[in-house]
Amino acid sequence: MAFYFASEMNKRSVNEDSYCHMELRINLEASVSAMVVADGMGGLSGGKLYSESALKLWYRGLLNTIMSENFRDCSLHQQIDALLDFSENIFEKINRYLYKKGLDTGNKGGTTLSAAIHFWDTWIIANCGDSPIYGMKNGTLTLLSEIQNVASQMVKKGMAREGSALFYQNKNRLTEYLGKRGEVHPFCTRLPQDAADAIIIGSDGAFGNLTMEEIEHVLNGQPSSKALLKELFEQAKASGEEDNQTAVLFVRDEEENPELFCSDLYQNLRLEDAFQNPVTPFCSYTEITESKKEMSLKEKLFRHRWTGGKEK
Repeated sequence: MAFYFASEMNKRSVNEDSYCHMELRINLEASVSAMVVADGMGGLSGGKLYSESALKLWYRGLLNTIMSENFRDCSLHQQIDALLDFSENIFEKINRYLYKKGLDTGNKGGTTLSAAIHFWDTWIIANCGDSPIYGMKNGTLTLLSEIQNVASQMVKKGMAREGSALFYQNKNRLTEYLGKRGEVHPFCTRLPQDAADAIIIGSDGAFGNLTMEEIEHVLNGQPSSKALLKELFEQAKASGEEDNQTAVLFVRDEEENPELFCSDLYQNLRLEDAFQNPVTPFCSYTEITESKKEMSLKEKLFRHRWTGGKEK
């Protein structure tokens, strides 16, 4: 399997998107892979702070779940159930933290968050907001997540047609996001591994005003996976998109190329440094190195891979 990622400011002055891909190895036979995209809202640096904070909390929650004794000692099916429970419950924890943080700092904002976890023969898909998760199977595109905005609700209720003027007028009005007052209602589902040959998560800007048919055409029409994200962004811009563009792509039948993580568009940062200094453009590809101090159980059992967006 291989992962690809890209992030651009487009016509915005700040890139408020954050994203990551991580692999957490449990033992010699099993590992948990995950990819996440968060689209911050708040203007200036506010949206970036919200999206990075959400990713940080999500990552720590996943790590704590996998490191718990209950997870290590239970059966495979119970481990999958534990990851599903994490995916369903982590959104409320993040929302409460971000809402309180906004009240304490006076920096109002919010973020979407969409995540896909792969473990053994299972995908767990979860999202809050309008950052979509699509799956490709035999050349056919399917929406795996739920787009939580007013426009999508209107389409479901028969009040608007996708692609209509009324649809686009309500496309940016979110019904769910993280950092709001009250409860959030995320979407979460479990899918078999062979449900998709490829999975792509993106901020809404990555897809712009393209229809499902147009997105499918772009994904099927590229000679390589590496060129796919660039062409997707270009087509989204041509449709009138001016927002930040971020996407992470998983391709099941390709081998990962380490050179993809070493271009001059990205920089290596330690994970903790990236979160302690949120003004710094977010980290790209970080291999957490072994400490010279005595290694903890967590460090012995796991190696982490972290990727994130950098402003261009």
